[in-house]
Formats: sequence, structure tokens, C-alpha cells
Amino acid sequence: MTEITTIRCFSGSENVFPVAGKKVLPDHGVNEPAKHGFDIYMDEPEQRDRDTCPGREGIVFEDVYEVDTSMLKSDLHFLLDFNTVSPMLVDSNAHAQSEEATDLGSDVINVTEYAEEIHRYLREAEVRHRPKAHYMRKQPDITEGMRAILVDWLVEVGEEYKLRTETLYLAVNFLDRFLSCMSVLRGKLQLVGTAAILLASKYEEIYPPDVDEFVYITDDTYTKRQLLRMEHLLLKVLAFDLTVPTTNQFLLQYLRRQGVCIRTENLAKYVAELSLLEADPFLKYLPSLVAAAAYCLANYIVNRHFWPETLAAFTGYSLSEIVPCLSELHKACLSLPHRPQQAIREKYKTSKYLHVSLMEPPVVLPLQQERTKSQTYTDDTVGQRPREDRTDVSLAMVFWRLLLKKGYSSTYGFLI
Repeated sequence: MTEITTIRCFSGSENVFPVAGKKVLPDHGVNEPAKHGFDIYMDEPEQRDRDTCPGREGIVFEDVYEVDTSMLKSDLHFLLDFNTVSPMLVDSNAHAQSEEATDLGSDVINVTEYAEEIHRYLREAEVRHRPKAHYMRKQPDITEGMRAILVDWLVEVGEEYKLRTETLYLAVNFLDRFLSCMSVLRGKLQLVGTAAILLASKYEEIYPPDVDEFVYITDDTYTKRQLLRMEHLLLKVLAFDLTVPTTNQFLLQYLRRQGVCIRTENLAKYVAELSLLEADPFLKYLPSLVAAAAYCLANYIVNRHFWPETLAAFTGYSLSEIVPCLSELHKACLSLPHRPQQAIREKYKTSKYLHVSLMEPPVVLPLQQERTKSQTYTDDTVGQRPREDRTDVSLAMVFWRLLLKKGYSSTYGFLI
């Protein structure tokens, strides 16, 4: 039987989401634990018929991932005494390059000779790195609203330190994968998010901000020692698997392959970024599908067209497959002006992005007619290029060679 242990550690009262936005989550009477900081107890597994390995403790990640918690437990005291000097840091006094000047991600995934092979590799990899779609239902102390506040704050952090868009997407992916495995108390949610964007910036940025900068943006709610311990734990839970396909990567592929105007490109990036705010419903869709939906919506708003045949052939997605996600993105666009989380909208209101967040989306999308045309196209072409051929992956080495040209602990409270 799989053992699930809850380890909680507190450092007293904490604020949540200070500095960039000064957002504080309400406290609804969570009981204070013992002053020693740890409250360990055993939970019954949710499903008794899941396979377990004899003599091994672990947690099940949607029947795909298993995190060995014996290592986490054995390293508990090690984590408490973990050296606060983090490797892989570059002096943040060297100013970060702008995203436009160093858009390495775009170069790597859009090499013309290998575009289709890279796309097929990413399509397989995105399935392996999916967070659990409805993990929030099993979180006892945090909610969808708290996650939305955190992501909104991460967007502000990214803008403050001029981080690349891909860094934000990676941070949210790390956050969701971690929360899919671990139950986190609300007082530690921002710590997890800060560690996630710290880790993502080390992975993606040429000049990542120093750890002290990330401590500062939490208004010193957490110490440098706590942040580095959390970073260490985050890496263990993620099994050091940080190379993940994101919606942003797929969207850049689609935009470069089809060739659109800069306004359509910026609007598509804005729409895609809105999907980060809501775990439900967007985690149930693959990143490649969310990117396709963002492209469709932006393309329709600017050019009154949805999904070109060239991208349908390249991706294997027909418009009828995209419509459910497209409808959700459309709802998100319509509702955003009335939501308290405005960081993404403010970001894309600037002249840098041609004020695309001020564009009014249509109240209704004419999807029925387009779905019929798309289905006709799919029926005509299905015999020419089987879907299985498009998703077969064999050239991982090509991707890795390209990727290598670019250039890791915590007081906590979660399920282990």
C-alpha cells in the first residue's frame, strides 16, 4: 500500500504576496502547529487498487509519475542544514538582456531543417510533463483563487526583472507539477511560487536575478535559507526534469511557420498567457492545443480567420478539436476586465505590445460554420498523412543538440 506522509513546517505568521501588488491571502482559521514546526501523520491512499512497489514508499502522480519519498524523508535534516550558497548563480549586477534581443528559445525551436522533427518531439514530451488537471480538488488549504493571485504576482515579478516570457511559463509549469504531488499550506504557497520562478530564471535567463532579489520581492516574508531549501525540494519532486514543452514554445512555432503580422503575434501571446491564470479548465488541455486555440482567437480578432490549412496539416489539429479550448480562452478574454488579477492585461497595454489587451474581442465567435469547413478539410486529407505518422518521435538527439547551444532548498508544508 502506498504511504503518503504529510509534513508541515511553519515559521510563525506569514504574509502572502507582498511587494509586487501587496496581495495578502485571507486566513480562515488554520490551526497553528507545534512550535517545533513539524506535524507528521499518515494518510490513506485515495485508491487502494493502484500498483505499489514492495518495500518502497512513494506517491502516485496520476498513474504516471512516482516520487520516491524515502529520499525526501532521509534528507529532512540535511535540508534543514542546507548550505545557503546556491551554485549556478550569475551576478545580477549584469543587467538582463531584453527578450527581443536574446530570443534564443525562438531560434532553437524554429530551425527550418528540423522544425517538424522538433515539433513531433515536443508533442510527445508535453504528455510526459503534464500536471494533474484537477489537483486543486485535493488541496486542503489552497484554492483556485489563491493560485490565480500567485500567478498574477509572478507576472509582475517577470515584468519587474525583465524576465523572458518562457521563464514565466516554466515557473507555472514547475508550480503546477509540484502542487500535483504535494499538498501545500497557504502560508507556504508564495514560497513555492518564488522558488519556481527562481529555478526557471536560472534555467532560462542569461543573467538570472540573485537569490537576494527574490527574497526582497517577498517583502522578506521568507529568508534566503528557506528559499534555497524550497528550491532544493522542488528539484527533488520534479526529479530534476526541467526541460518541458510550454504553450509559449508551441505558439512561437505556429507564428513563425505561418507568418503573421506583429499585432496578431502580440495578441496571440496575450491570449495564451491568460491561460496561465486558470488551472481549471486549461490544465486539461495539452500546451500545443492551448497554443493553437490562442492562435485561432488572435487570428480571428485581427484577420477574421481562424485556423489555416497549413497549420492544420503541420499540427494534426482540426478546428473542431480546437474549439472547446478556443471557447474557454474566449470566455477568459471577455471576463478579464472584471477580474481582480490585472497584471497580464497591464503588461500587454503597453506600446511594446501594441496595446493589444485593449482590443475588444467579439462577444460571439462564428464557430459552427468554421467547424464544418474544417471537418471537410480533415476528411479530404486524412488519407494523405496519417495522424500516427505526425506524432511518431525518433529524433530527440536533434532537439538536445540544439537546446544545449543555449546556455538548484526550505521550510515547508506538503504531502510527501
